[in-house]
Amino acid sequence: MTTAAKAARLVFALLALSPALGRATPAADAEAAPAVAVPPPPPKTLNLGVGLRVGGSVDSSTDPTKTSQVGLSTLDIRPYISGQVHPLLKFEGNLDLNNGDDSRIRVLSAVAKVEPDDLFNVWFGRFLPPSDRANLSGPYFQNAWNYPTDVNGYPSIYAGRADGGAVWGQLEKGKFKYMAGIFTLNTNTPISEGLYAARLVYNFLDPEPGYYNSSTYYGTKDILALGVAGQYQKRGSSIVVGTDSTGAPIFFREDLGAFNVDLLFEKRLPWADTLTLEGAYYNFNKGAQGWSWYALASYLFAPRIAFGQVQPMARWQQLTPTAGGDPTRVVDAGLNYIIDGHNTRFAFAVQHRDPPTAPSTTSYQLGIQIQE
Repeated sequence: MTTAAKAARLVFALLALSPALGRATPAADAEAAPAVAVPPPPPKTLNLGVGLRVGGSVDSSTDPTKTSQVGLSTLDIRPYISGQVHPLLKFEGNLDLNNGDDSRIRVLSAVAKVEPDDLFNVWFGRFLPPSDRANLSGPYFQNAWNYPTDVNGYPSIYAGRADGGAVWGQLEKGKFKYMAGIFTLNTNTPISEGLYAARLVYNFLDPEPGYYNSSTYYGTKDILALGVAGQYQKRGSSIVVGTDSTGAPIFFREDLGAFNVDLLFEKRLPWADTLTLEGAYYNFNKGAQGWSWYALASYLFAPRIAFGQVQPMARWQQLTPTAGGDPTRVVDAGLNYIIDGHNTRFAFAVQHRDPPTAPSTTSYQLGIQIQE
């Protein structure tokens, strides 16, 4: 066989073997196969914020023995922390420093949130129990500068908060909301003397999603919301029935029962101004709290003056004690300058208090609120 023939046979042999050489062994296939995709970890978030309210006032009294006083009537700062470690597991923690509380730093809220579905969520920790709209708005989301403390008698540890747990949910992104839970006001409360709280809300116009709410949306929503709330606690109300031999008060404890009805109507008018009407009725058997109510009206002008909108408002509060007698009346009037909704606003407010057994007082206040 010639050399050329041998070379030709070698070439044909290599060509015949090439398909087999091109096929990898099963082991090689296993090594070359892509790895099974590992799902990414759940998204985690952390949000930081702060709220600030500062207000100065001049106070006068009809008591001739008292002189007018000037000072900071409002000095409050609240750091906000919130986030999630899993789409179903979220958290919130807020602090509060208020000059009305000897400038002490308080734990305002500390909440763990399990939120699997709009219809059913579980919160536990320290937060606002189910109660009235004003409480679930808080001072930072009120329409008025001053919180309606004279009519609101729901018990709390601090700033409306209590320790406990609640379930809540909503339909159609907040058209209908329910919330209910059990809470305590101290760590030594027997389970039989827990504070039970519940609330129902129905929005006839735009929905209000979430556990909390506002007392105005500055024309970004049309609201007609009706809410009812109630709280009950066995032996939760203390009444002074006399004094002992040393002069110390003697208390009688009875069951606490409280409920309220609240209504918010807010409408952006065809010419772009916004009308807001708000009211609430309360009934408490707690001590001498009795029954009370308030009514508020405000009007937000659409045109901007410089970089904000002007909003005049007025509110009437009235408290009638359980024992009867003349009620306590409080009138608030003011002019708000809205720059960025609840995030940035100025307020000039006048508050006149007329208690039945003490001289009346008038306070003139100028405040600013900033939060982010």
